[in-house]
Amino acid sequence: MGTFIRDFRVLRSAVRFSSAVRRRIFRQLEEEAMSKRSIGLSGVCLCVVVLLAFSVPVALPQMEQAHPVYIYVSQFQVPRANWAQFAEDTEKTVNPILERLMADGTISGWSNVETIVHTPDGMTHSTAWSSTSLAGIMRVLDEIRKGGPRPSQIAATKHEDLLLRSVYSHTTAVSGGGTGYLRVNCTLTQPGKADDFVATIKKYLGPTFEDQFKKGVATSYGMDEQFVLNGPGSMRCGVFTFANAENMNKWADAIAATFDKMSADDRKGFQEAIASSTVPNSRRDLLARITHSAHK
Repeated sequence: MGTFIRDFRVLRSAVRFSSAVRRRIFRQLEEEAMSKRSIGLSGVCLCVVVLLAFSVPVALPQMEQAHPVYIYVSQFQVPRANWAQFAEDTEKTVNPILERLMADGTISGWSNVETIVHTPDGMTHSTAWSSTSLAGIMRVLDEIRKGGPRPSQIAATKHEDLLLRSVYSHTTAVSGGGTGYLRVNCTLTQPGKADDFVATIKKYLGPTFEDQFKKGVATSYGMDEQFVLNGPGSMRCGVFTFANAENMNKWADAIAATFDKMSADDRKGFQEAIASSTVPNSRRDLLARITHSAHK
């Protein structure tokens, strides 16, 4: 942390420095502090996967975004016997609110998600919505809470809310009722190295991501982070959505082919960049199903 403080003092002594630089320094301080806490990744993964399923496109890095995309996620661990009732309650009482507020421009997208690969302590169901303003996020939450908790929510064994923000994203429009699959890879970066990790992924895999996206193999791809830090602030999650399982195969094949075609120098550069920017063995994956979604 001492290095970051010295950097801040040097910048402060200059005539002026940009707000983006200030945000970066404070973010690094937060990441270093949060990384010292012993926090599991499994509780974050379900929520993060929802983000890019319906985020609006963002072309610039997060610190340069004039209008970042915020995502509120409400996730539950529902007993298996209550899965059908929980899904029915969500479809009848929550989704109409999300559809109405998306139609009037309050939000840019929403989604219902169910985990496919389960863990003993992991969440099973999630509902999320995205907006370019925190006011939009809060308006949806206020509308949903007017109806009070549903019986299937009360019966859930765990509940957690998160507020996220996109680092970057590329999406296609999906009309109401859109279904599909989501694949997420979350990695804990070393303190102050999150930007390096994102840059490495963009450099070596970004062209393949964009090529497959343009071909319609993926309906979205991008990178997420937490806005309200109730987990490690240095975690970054690559998120990918697909209309069907066949397209997941095509995406995986394209990534494998990219690695196979890498030169020895590029392969070494990629491996060294990942090793120097991430915490060893911190990656966690998630596979989930989108049961309903829409985004602009």
